[in-house]
Amino acid sequence: MLMFSKAAVMAQNDDAYAQDPLQSIPASTRRRLSPYAKLLMRGVLQLLEHHPQAAKIPVVLASQHGDLHRTIKLLHELAADQPLSPTQFSLSVNNAVLGQLSILLGNTAAMTTIAAGERTFAMGWLEASLQLQQAPEVLFIYTDEPPPEPYLEHAALPERSFTFVTLLSREEGCPVRFETHQAATANTSLISAAEHLQRSITQLQATQVELCRDNQRWQWHVGG
Repeated sequence: MLMFSKAAVMAQNDDAYAQDPLQSIPASTRRRLSPYAKLLMRGVLQLLEHHPQAAKIPVVLASQHGDLHRTIKLLHELAADQPLSPTQFSLSVNNAVLGQLSILLGNTAAMTTIAAGERTFAMGWLEASLQLQQAPEVLFIYTDEPPPEPYLEHAALPERSFTFVTLLSREEGCPVRFETHQAATANTSLISAAEHLQRSITQLQATQVELCRDNQRWQWHVGG
């Protein structure tokens, strides 16, 4: 499956910025963003600096866990027979951060969330590439944090918090061919694959990026 990427960005919680992209968000809005939402917004805003048209196009967000830290806090409050905040409850659903992004950007295009266990990154990419049949450009976002206790020992991904954002296009940019194969191989690092993919797209470097999870192997043939 051939497509093109006009840009790719990675953001992590420990990144240093001369000027934090979040400073462009009104303080009243910024205060309502969870660490998960802030991480996602940083990645998107970095990409929009050079590709402002991406603020008005369809978006696919892939996240295995979503804003799970917020959900766990709500569950603890329920267990303690405390009343739940309606605002916090509404922001705990998987697509809530896309609602926040839509309002921030004034984007009325379609927005989709994907959660598919250890296959989430690849399935999100697949969904975004299929949406290119209907739209000339699609913004693909992957954002996740390591799950909190008591789930940490039951979920291997991600190794640390990060967001990956790429602007996919039908015709322009760095060519990327996406393939999937069944393979009983050892799991490989998601964040390493995402970093390799982002670097290869940014540098227009001809290379192959591979991710193996859950007896599946996905390959991104970049450039060339």
